[in-house]
Amino acid sequence: MPPAKLVKAAKAYAVADGARREPLTMAQVRFHPTERRLLAACADRRVALWDLDGAVEERGKLGTAVVGALACPHDAGWVRALDVSPDGKWVATGGSDRRLKLWAWADGKPAATASKDVPAHDGWVEAVAFSPDGKLLVTAGADFKVKVWNAGDLSTLKVLPGHTRFARDVAWSPDGKVFVSGGEDGTLLVWDGKTFEPVRTIAFGDANEQFGQGPGLSGVHRLHVSRDSRWLAAAGGKKVDVYDLATGAAVATEKADTQVAFSPTDDVLTTGSSTAKVWAYDAAKFAPAKPDKNGKPGNPAALPGRELGQTKPGDNAVGVRFSADGKLLAFGKADGKVELWEVA
Repeated sequence: MPPAKLVKAAKAYAVADGARREPLTMAQVRFHPTERRLLAACADRRVALWDLDGAVEERGKLGTAVVGALACPHDAGWVRALDVSPDGKWVATGGSDRRLKLWAWADGKPAATASKDVPAHDGWVEAVAFSPDGKLLVTAGADFKVKVWNAGDLSTLKVLPGHTRFARDVAWSPDGKVFVSGGEDGTLLVWDGKTFEPVRTIAFGDANEQFGQGPGLSGVHRLHVSRDSRWLAAAGGKKVDVYDLATGAAVATEKADTQVAFSPTDDVLTTGSSTAKVWAYDAAKFAPAKPDKNGKPGNPAALPGRELGQTKPGDNAVGVRFSADGKLLAFGKADGKVELWEVA
């Protein structure tokens, strides 16, 4: 049976800085694929890490929450991107220090010292994504470039120019055939997952001229590919658009802002950040927009399906992701917490 509702979980998750100010904004969030662990990039040079079954504490400004630890240290700046390998054995992090690091996972946490540490981009590392087989990493950077790496030794396999502003995000299709990059230039670039050659360019729009500022006007801010590798969702500015990945045609749109994620187990999509909605979408009703009277492409129809519920993580909520079993949905928040919802 498809999910029918959204229920707020009893626990929230936070982390104490201990050295600077509290709270820390929780950005990109990831569930560990094989263990009950939760990770988040945050406004710190380290990654926040929690045991999903940890005990709740009362901790000052953080309030009542499971208090986690900080791991995967970079030398300076913030960790701006992270991903966990599909087998759960590695964590990759990218930072505003322009470096890409690889951390071995053991005993429920990343190692204290990085196994590999390389200069990655001439600017912030904005996104990191493992390929579905775990053999490749793709990064997006503030130098406008997308790079493909050997995940074993972090050797560079390919540098992919093409964006004319910050490259903001990257995502693989689950079948591994393509990966997609999105940038502040308002474009989505689809790349072949084996040859790394360009497949097509998709115009999203809402380009940002501010170079890294104002994510509400950022062109493509976040993107994700559906579990069946058929649909691409891109978020930025004031909308989320859904595309047919095989053709590049826009097939649905929704008024939302800078976050988007597909469920890995069901036809469920979450959109938005300050106010987020969770949808059981009806893919059978996705359809390319009809041309207008002048023959130009029109706007696609609203996202078809049923709204399961909505939540208000608050201003500047900057991370959203489903767990591997599709039963939990995590929102990273600017108040220093990661909030969980059950998709039932």
